[in-house]
Formats: sequence, structure tokens, C-alpha cells
Amino acid sequence: MKTSLKFFPWICFFVWASVVQAQRLSPVEQIPMESYQTMREVERYQMKVAEKYYLKQEYKIAMAEYEKYLSLYESSSGAAYAQLMWSQCLVKLRKVNTAIREGFQSVIDYWPDAVEAKTAEYLIARAYLDMGEVEKAKLSFRAVIDNDAESSLAVFSRSSLLEIARTAQDDVAQLKLLDELTYKTERSDASKDVCAAASRELARYHAYRGNTREVIRALQTTYQGSSLDHHIYQYGSEGIRHLLRQEGGEAKVKSFASGLIEQLDGSIPDDLDSDSNLARANETFSRIIGLHTSAKNGEALLKTIERAEKLLGASDARLGQLAGYYKSVGERDKARSTYRKFEDQAKAKSHIALMLREEKKYQEAIDLYRELTQEDADRVDDYLWAIAECYEAEQDYKNAVQAYRQTDRYPANYLRMAQCHRRLKDWNEALGLYNQLKSSESHAAEAIYQMGHTYEEAGQRENAIKAFQSTCRNHPKSKAASRAHAHLQTKYQITATFGGAKAE
Repeated sequence: MKTSLKFFPWICFFVWASVVQAQRLSPVEQIPMESYQTMREVERYQMKVAEKYYLKQEYKIAMAEYEKYLSLYESSSGAAYAQLMWSQCLVKLRKVNTAIREGFQSVIDYWPDAVEAKTAEYLIARAYLDMGEVEKAKLSFRAVIDNDAESSLAVFSRSSLLEIARTAQDDVAQLKLLDELTYKTERSDASKDVCAAASRELARYHAYRGNTREVIRALQTTYQGSSLDHHIYQYGSEGIRHLLRQEGGEAKVKSFASGLIEQLDGSIPDDLDSDSNLARANETFSRIIGLHTSAKNGEALLKTIERAEKLLGASDARLGQLAGYYKSVGERDKARSTYRKFEDQAKAKSHIALMLREEKKYQEAIDLYRELTQEDADRVDDYLWAIAECYEAEQDYKNAVQAYRQTDRYPANYLRMAQCHRRLKDWNEALGLYNQLKSSESHAAEAIYQMGHTYEEAGQRENAIKAFQSTCRNHPKSKAASRAHAHLQTKYQITATFGGAKAE
């Protein structure tokens, strides 16, 4: 039989062609390649049946099917795997001690040289961790690493030990494990994602301490080129913000940001003739300006923008970053003046209108948005929506309703209009809007749920209860039903809601 399966070094994806599942087996649950290749077709079929029930989370039936495999094909190359998965079913059924004693240990005892025996050792460690027996888990994970430090199971064990150290807030152990995963672990198909995640966590650890060189070193193990620059900027900005919140952190920020910017500066191409190099230069200057903004270094930021404009010309994007800096340090008039320098005046006015909203100057913002509806036809609906939000923010609900009615954002506009009518205590108007929304299958559950609250606000207790119960009964799998179910229990002490409860 021909296959086009991709293999990890020690496992293959055990995906059966006739069964399309949204859920997949985890790497440690997948059948070893050497076991699968030597199985007969009849054996594969029985394994397929067991796996189907396992993926459907029908673990008792899956157990019976794995047990059937063992009784029929005890000497098969798949027997050890069947025993392993039988044990996993017990874990899923919360019978963890039995899984260790009668399941995983049997794999080790009967098939000591099989790949599944090593997997069983790892799964025993995971089982101990699931039971909260942390010390036993740590010893078992370390044993897996000692048996084969370069294996995928060793990588997963280090990741689990990292999880334990993180929970225990053991910084020394965390740093050691992150270092092992980032620098000392070979990156195979099975381990690369774990190692990449460790490199990012290690970069964040050092960024929070202002260690420029270590941030860059950790990220260089996973990224290069523009992707490296992006992550340096991301974790650098995060680190700067963290340091500025710490007592005495300002002292570290200057040298930390300077080192990151020096690294990024090296990515600006000397030759700016090609579109790709121009794009890279603009992208890099944007990141450098962003770091200056985070570090609140206005003088350096202005010099960087001046340098960028000499090389690349004026840019609304860079002016926007400068305006953002002025806003961040409270110089709002300078921010407005900077926006007015935009080539795209519609975008400039939109930013200024947003500032007016931030300052609760809603009528001025509305006037500016009305100008924009005449000047920028492509975004009229955005401006009408903003006008409606301004009216709602200043509690002018009648005008807000009229403004929302002009927008083309169904069903969001109907929901906002109904909310405004509720603020005005126009209960019938609100209920009428929700009734219109009920005709849409995708919005019916939320509409009926909101009708319940409307009746409640109007003092109509029985109608409110009926609406909440209707949400649960007619749309039991919706988020609105979950909220209705919880509300009926907490406010009305009604538990029989005919649906909406979260699955156990």
C-alpha cells in the first residue's frame, strides 16, 4: 500500500484514509513507524476501529477494541502499541494508578526493547504529574532524559519539567531548562516547535532584565532576517515597558534599547534601488522608531525620523508614529499638529477626531466626522458608525439610534439601536428590534437572550424567565444559552433550563 505520510524520526502519523477527524493523536500517541509497517491489513483495520473511538473520546469502547486487538494479535508488531493506547484510555477515564500499574508498566515489562516501552516511561511521568505527584514526575522525566538525552521524548520531558518549574516559580530551574531547549537540543521535526517556544520564552526572560545580547542570541536560534528583526522589536518593546514599571528600571532602559536599535540598524540595506530593499528599510525604521517611543526617548526618535526622511522621503506612517509618541507623553497639541502634516488629510482628520473622542469632546468629533463623510466616500460607513458611537457616549440616545440606522452593519447596528432604546426605557422598541433579529438563524440566540434582559429591566419577571429558557431550549449549544443558563441559576435559582449547561 502506497502512503504519502510524513514521519517524525521515531513515529508516523497514524491517520486512516477512511476516517476524517478534526482531532488528531498527539505525537506520543502515534504508532511507531516500524510497528505500523510490519502489521497485516487485518491488524491495521482493527487498530483503526479502536483509534476511531479513541478520537471520538469514547474511551470505554476504545479500550475494548484495543483489548480485542491484543487477544487476536498478541504476537503482532502492533501489540505493544495497543497496550500503550489501552493504558491511555485508562488515563482519560481518570484511572491513572491502574494505567501506570497494569498498563504502561506492562508495556515496559513485556516489550522492553520496543519504542513503545520508552514512550510508556514518558507517559508514566505525565501520569504522575496529572495526579499531582510532582516529585515522582520529576524523577521519571529525568530518567527519560538520562536514557536518551537526544530523543523527542527527552525534549517533551524537558518541556514538562519546565512546566513544573514555572508552576513552582523556580527561576533557576526554568532558566536551566530554557537554556537546554534553546541551545543544546537538536531541532528535529518533533522538537522544533518546543525549542522555538523555549527560545521565545528565554528572550522574554532576558528582555525583562534588560539583557540585550541574550535576547538577540536566543532569538537567533529560531529566526533570521526580517522575522528576527520583528521578534527583537516585539520582545524588546515588551521588556522596555516592563522595566519602566519597575523601580529604578529607567536606568537599564537606555542601554537596553540602544543595543536593540544597534542590532536593527544593521538591517537597513545600503542599496535602496529595489522595492524589496525599500520595504525592508521602511520596516526597520518603523521598528527603531517604535523602540524609541517605548523608551520615551523623544530626541533620538526625532533624529531617526529625520534620517529616515532623508533616505526614504516623507511618510504618513512615520508621522503617525511621531504623533503617537507625543500622545504617549501627554503633548496632545503637538500630536494634532503632526497629524495635520499628513499627505492623506482624511486619515489625519480621522486621527484628530479620535483624539477628540478620547478627550470627550464628542460634538467637535461629530462635526469632523460629518466633514469626512463628504470628503472620503470610501469610508462613509465607518464615519457614520463613529458619529453614532459619539452620540451614544454622550448619552444622546435618540440621535444615536438615528445614526446607527444609517449604517450598513447588520446585525451590530440593530443590537446597538436596541441597547439605546433600553437606555431610554423604550422597551417595546427594543423588543421589536430583537424580534427582527430572531429571524436570522445566526443571531437568534443572542436576540432572545437580550430580550430576556429587556423584559427584566422592564420589570416583567415571567417574560424574562421565558426568554432565557427559550434561549437554552432552542439554542442549547450557543454562547448565549450558556449565559442564560448561568443567569437563570444565579438570579432566579432555576436549574431546569432545558439546555445551555456546559458539557461535563
